[in-house]
Amino acid sequence: MLANRPVCVLCRTPTATRCSLCKAVYYCTLECQGKHWKQGHRLECPRKVVVSRDKREHALCALDGTLAKPKKVGFPPSQFPPYLGLANRELPQILFPYRDFLKFFSCNISKVPCGLINCGNSCYANVVLQCLASTRPLAAYLLHGMHQEACQREGWCFMCELEDHVQKAFNNQMPFSPIKILSRLRSIGNSLGYGRQEDAHEFMRLAVDCMQKICLDEAGGETTLDARTQETTLIQHIFGGYLQSQVVCCQCQQRSNLYENMLDLSVGIQGNVESLEDALKQFTSPEWLDGDNKYRCDRCNAYVRAKKRLSVHEAPNILTIALKRFQGGKFGKINKKVTFPEELDMVPYMSGTVDTPPAYKLYAVVVHVDMLNASYFGHYVCYVRAGNGAWFKVDDSKVKEVDQIRVMSQKAYMLLYRR
Repeated sequence: MLANRPVCVLCRTPTATRCSLCKAVYYCTLECQGKHWKQGHRLECPRKVVVSRDKREHALCALDGTLAKPKKVGFPPSQFPPYLGLANRELPQILFPYRDFLKFFSCNISKVPCGLINCGNSCYANVVLQCLASTRPLAAYLLHGMHQEACQREGWCFMCELEDHVQKAFNNQMPFSPIKILSRLRSIGNSLGYGRQEDAHEFMRLAVDCMQKICLDEAGGETTLDARTQETTLIQHIFGGYLQSQVVCCQCQQRSNLYENMLDLSVGIQGNVESLEDALKQFTSPEWLDGDNKYRCDRCNAYVRAKKRLSVHEAPNILTIALKRFQGGKFGKINKKVTFPEELDMVPYMSGTVDTPPAYKLYAVVVHVDMLNASYFGHYVCYVRAGNGAWFKVDDSKVKEVDQIRVMSQKAYMLLYRR
């Protein structure tokens, strides 16, 4: 869903900076924020933050005083119309308080990965489950048992099962079977089937989407929640960011900006792309709208030549990047090596100015090992970084510590970075 950029609640200047508590009011400067706070927002803001269950408070209190805040957590531009003031509209409900998320984000979890038994062509699922278990804020939340405590879902719940899975992985030394998740694949995505070879990136996307839907269902369902409220789930705090699509009319120079929610990035690696930086540069390169594809400019009231550019406006706290190695038809798989950095600087690929320059550190790599460059069969392995900085290769039930040089030499399919 796309929308125009929101504006400051006081001076109506376009901005993307939100109040750090309620995340519903927008400010362009600290001066406007201070004025609005004194005008009464300080009395309204905290009351709108919803903290569910005593167990959440107990778990978070146990974390206080031992954790440092992450370097950055940004607030993306809203997909909903700009906030009109307390007198005109209620603040949206906060499904998961951002200050609680910060504590989980900073939690230091140090554990050697636990192997998973291959239950028949399930390596694609095993690597994704390893990556999710290594995603610090999600793992910390699940280890505290907070989802099952609050879950009111009837029947099978993926997040409840994932919570049991992560707790078992952190308490076990011996490999175990994830059959309780694999046997309910169609509950995660209708396109999935038990015993079939599937795509790891597709399963990752379906798993994240499924968790987001569960979070929304607990609050009444997607159709009952406005877009701002949907941005305040734990899953959005972890994986959510925003893309900006900007079109500039070459005739009148008018700029049109649209924003779209993102949970991951898929970047092409065809042509001269030799590194992740090359792929991101290609992803954000301008595109000319001309000929039969001219842009309809409202100001010019005509179809005109225009320049379109896609960029990252708000970078997520956990950045998942998939390299488009698989092609349809007879073309198979792009099997060339694409280098990637341990620390990724996203500044060159961003359009937003309110986000602290995001610096990312690599913590998981997914690799597809094929035969004869085939995309329709092969095997998945992953490399994950433990809390102590050590890297481990996980090949289903086999877990082996490896050095970083070996990790960085892989032909990666998916890369996971955290702030």
